[in-house]
Amino acid sequence: MAGKDVSLVVDDLIGKLVAVPTRLWGSQVCIYKVHEKLHAVSSPSVYVPAVVSIGPIHYGNAKLKGTEEVKLYYISDVLTQRGKKDTNSATALLRKCFESIKKLEKEIRECYAEPILLESKEFIEMMVVDGLFIVGLFQNYRVEPLRDDDPLAHNPWKSQNLIWDLLLIENQIPMFVLESLYKLTASDEEQSLKTIGYLSYGFFKNYISFPRDKIVLRKMKETDLHEGVHYNHLLDHLSNTFHPLVDNEDSEVCPPLRRLIHALRVTTKFVTELFLPKPNTVHTSRLYMPSATQLNIAGIKIVKGSTESSFLDVSFKDGVMTIPPVIISGRTEPLLRNLMAAEQFSDRYTIYVTSYALFMDRLVVTAKDVEFLSSRGIITNNLGRFEEIADLFGRLHREVVLGAPFYYLGTFDRVNEYYNDRWNFYKAAIKRKYFIDPWVTTTDMSFSKQESYRRDFFFSEF
Repeated sequence: MAGKDVSLVVDDLIGKLVAVPTRLWGSQVCIYKVHEKLHAVSSPSVYVPAVVSIGPIHYGNAKLKGTEEVKLYYISDVLTQRGKKDTNSATALLRKCFESIKKLEKEIRECYAEPILLESKEFIEMMVVDGLFIVGLFQNYRVEPLRDDDPLAHNPWKSQNLIWDLLLIENQIPMFVLESLYKLTASDEEQSLKTIGYLSYGFFKNYISFPRDKIVLRKMKETDLHEGVHYNHLLDHLSNTFHPLVDNEDSEVCPPLRRLIHALRVTTKFVTELFLPKPNTVHTSRLYMPSATQLNIAGIKIVKGSTESSFLDVSFKDGVMTIPPVIISGRTEPLLRNLMAAEQFSDRYTIYVTSYALFMDRLVVTAKDVEFLSSRGIITNNLGRFEEIADLFGRLHREVVLGAPFYYLGTFDRVNEYYNDRWNFYKAAIKRKYFIDPWVTTTDMSFSKQESYRRDFFFSEF
């Protein structure tokens, strides 16, 4: 290549580098476009809105145009609520909303992982329209039944899908946009009693079928009002309602004192290893745990946890695994996937839900495991056949990276330590011989046979 040609290439590349806008990947980035590989693992994609577009990622989608008039209904309701149906007052209030969002434009754009190519005027209009729509929706749904002229009152399919569309990772706008618009349009009295986070909770609580810890939710509402807790967006706010009140005590490996006590049992251990039967285990990974039916065979008791706890509050102590109950429906997979996506695309999130997906994939291998957990009241099946639930938890891991720390690593360590203890296995064998347990007698005792059902798991090791 001639020297002149090289200079042209260099100048061209320098020009491109200079033209690239500088974007700081700091704490602001919180809304992401899901990678095509994640879209492909669910058909249809659980990340794509069905009826309404919120924010820039799906903006202009012709398939979602039908809901734009619904947005205008709620926007009009918000503006006239404070303007007392006075056109001049509503116009002035709307102008204030535009001015407020215009001041926040740079900060809003920085919340999106990918550059937004919309011009300033169109971008601000989109944020105001979508933000006021959500504020109006939250306020209207506090009243039951809905007014007869409400466009969603006589369309249950659209209203249900719209509700879930608001929780998609690609369908978010920053929470501070909603806060700004709410402060401009709500009365001072209303703002003193309810934050936008409070309204969000009230709106979604009737549609989410996972149990939530009442103490967590009460504290969240209190801190929303008095401490100004910040949430990135609606999905982030909902995610916080699921987080455990306190961290899992099993999340760390066995403490030194327990290891010391265990070492004092060396003589007993030697005897049991010499004479007692050994559980038929073949795994060496710390990310492995036997399935529910296999744990039952080994004498580990699996019991239903509190109905008021987060579904994440799994614990194991003294041979007893406690698992909070969950209701599995057609909405379970989309919700879990979007919660996991928020964790996957940001290292600022604790990987609670991603860890839970791995835990359930290990616990549920076949339909027999689902049936067993259902008999214990841990799984309520609103999805269909038991096989469908087993397949659901098998699918969740696809194209997902676990990373670290794995929230249930300590739990897995303790379960496997108990499971591999020959004395515990021997006691369970005695119970099977002299006491009838229908779940043991109908379950294949061969670990290797059940292992053949095991799906490949693509979480990364650490």
